[in-house]
Amino acid sequence: MKLDFSRLLSPEQQVRLRRTSATLERMHALPDRWLGRELAQLARRIRGSVPELASPALDTDGYTKHLLWDVVPELARRLGEPLEHNESKDIWLRTAEGEDLRRDVSNCLLNTSTIWLMRTVPQDRRDDLAVLMNEAANGSPVALALDRLVPPGQDSTDRLAASLREVSRARGHGAMPAWHPGLQLDPPATDAPSPRF
Repeated sequence: MKLDFSRLLSPEQQVRLRRTSATLERMHALPDRWLGRELAQLARRIRGSVPELASPALDTDGYTKHLLWDVVPELARRLGEPLEHNESKDIWLRTAEGEDLRRDVSNCLLNTSTIWLMRTVPQDRRDDLAVLMNEAANGSPVALALDRLVPPGQDSTDRLAASLREVSRARGHGAMPAWHPGLQLDPPATDAPSPRF
């Protein structure tokens, strides 16, 4: 019997979860150029709502600033979104390609302090934060942009692809290295008997 953990959430949390899921499905269907625009706008709105994030100077959590000022804008730029002043100034990131880009982006995304952001971002930006920092296995626009720029292979060793393979396998979808909305659904039923433990 499958447990429905959403019943443990407050009505407000359930609404936010549904809104986040709908936004991620919509973003998944966008052409690259518009995905880049939405991704950049999410980072810009979050940065603009928190005084500590107003400039790229590293006077607070380094991964968070790097994600919001360099990583997200760089992915958006590669998808076709023009940069704003002081965005994507990390020359290493600007020149990274292939598996190096996947490794750098995934490490930054997975090390960003979501707890710090949740405590700091004002209430009117929580939906933006929920979308931008959504768990990769449940749909992350950052991971989605990365997957479009450098599609992961079954042998990709970055942390995003590895965790996606593990989670999708556990959900019964096989070892998928990239997210798509179908991974949120139950896998098709098979005639194979259930394993006995």
